[in-house]
Amino acid sequence: MCFVSSSTTSRVNLLRGLVWLVPLVLAWGLAYPLIKLVSTSVSPIIISWFRVGVGAIFFLAAGRGLSVGVKQFVNGVIYFVIFMLLLNVGTSVSSSPGLAAVMMYTQPVFVIVIERALGTKLSSRTILGVILGFLGVLVSAASVSFDLGILLTLMGGAVWAVGTVYYARNLEKENVLKLNAFMSVSALPIMLALTPFDYYFEFSVKIIILLLVLSVLAQALAYYLWFNVIRELGSVRASAGSLVTPVVAYAASYLILRTIPTPLEVVGSAITLLGVYLALSSKSF
Repeated sequence: MCFVSSSTTSRVNLLRGLVWLVPLVLAWGLAYPLIKLVSTSVSPIIISWFRVGVGAIFFLAAGRGLSVGVKQFVNGVIYFVIFMLLLNVGTSVSSSPGLAAVMMYTQPVFVIVIERALGTKLSSRTILGVILGFLGVLVSAASVSFDLGILLTLMGGAVWAVGTVYYARNLEKENVLKLNAFMSVSALPIMLALTPFDYYFEFSVKIIILLLVLSVLAQALAYYLWFNVIRELGSVRASAGSLVTPVVAYAASYLILRTIPTPLEVVGSAITLLGVYLALSSKSF
């Protein structure tokens, strides 16, 4: 009989998680400058339901079914209604999409607070890594003044944390494709009903293409990757790994919007990467 040690299993899960995590942070990092570009012609609510709609089509086709239930519906409202609105509205009205990404990724700190409140035991190295990553986020943000968009994305980070912990505790074993299909389908009517509150749309081929790219990358692909990351790494490590996304967002903002990162943003990004390494390399949660 062959026995596999817990440390070996943990390393295997970490490697599997990284396979999902790397393309995830690239997709979400690109999303922030794309949202900023699209929001000049399309209202954030339309961006939100367009993303959810494209996601619904993708997940229905790929999953060939729905994972239906009250818990699934609750998670869909958290992720695809509340979080999506805070993300898209916040990024659209923020003067800095990179900083908006930074505020959204305060999420790991909220995850730690929630998990500790629920009795989860976390290693000192993991906690230190997340705190260090968050301090890097704060250093990056120090050179830019806060505005309404930053406040909204900060709230989005808290809501995202609630959804992450809720999924990890209640829906981790569900089929990811079928779960996302139901979440998208159930959230879409709510998003459509909110359209009159903030409606503007300037049609062009370029905008349609950008909307499709944004929806496929940041919605269909990214959420499939994200729930697999949580499944392999758990809520805390998955959240810590996602802290790399603002670093990608700064780079993408420079390439797409020609927004040059400040020295503090560069230093903060380096600190964040160190924190993520500490959290992910911890032998226990």
